[in-house]
Amino acid sequence: MQALVLSRRNFREADQIISLYTKEKGKLEVLARGVKKITSKNAAHLEPFSLVEVEIIPGKELAHLGAVQPINYFVNIRRDLQKSLAAGYVVGLLNKILHEGEKDERLFNFTIAWLTFVNISLDLNLSLFVDCYIVKLLYCLGFDIIQSENLSLELKKDLEILGSGDWQRIEDQKITRFAPKDGSSTGEKDYDKLHDLIYKFLVHHLERKIKDWSPLIK
Repeated sequence: MQALVLSRRNFREADQIISLYTKEKGKLEVLARGVKKITSKNAAHLEPFSLVEVEIIPGKELAHLGAVQPINYFVNIRRDLQKSLAAGYVVGLLNKILHEGEKDERLFNFTIAWLTFVNISLDLNLSLFVDCYIVKLLYCLGFDIIQSENLSLELKKDLEILGSGDWQRIEDQKITRFAPKDGSSTGEKDYDKLHDLIYKFLVHHLERKIKDWSPLIK
């Protein structure tokens, strides 16, 4: 089955627990035996935000990872520090908020679509594109930020664009009022207002301590 690698953590001397997000079974945690050994064939394919084809072998307490075949390593993201930070934040957030066995085909598909677009695109406002991802994520989880009370028409319009999941449309429009050509700080303040709304909405509705992505990603 296809799986997105969310995280990996050490377990025993040579093994690791790999957290995966799959279309068919949602989030899974599987034991990868011997993956820390130099001779392991799977180690290179199990980095966070790698898309892979995996074989899952049922176990008594924990399923085991069998064969792993790479599908997309998102190499351009890995070559760019800021893109890597953005992708790492997204999969880390999924790993934190999703329960094992919780699945959503829409969430899987748009996460892969987001990573694919970020991988091939140049000169993105990455913090804004993480905002886009969060708005769509909230919608998949049943929280419609656009219906928040006391939103201005301008903010509602921005949120509708971000929540569309049409990454190319968002990139083409660039929500230009966030980057005024005259060098004033108006666009920056407008973006801060939008981002602050999204971040506070996420924290409030998920009731989790979640790190703000904007200071981390430029």
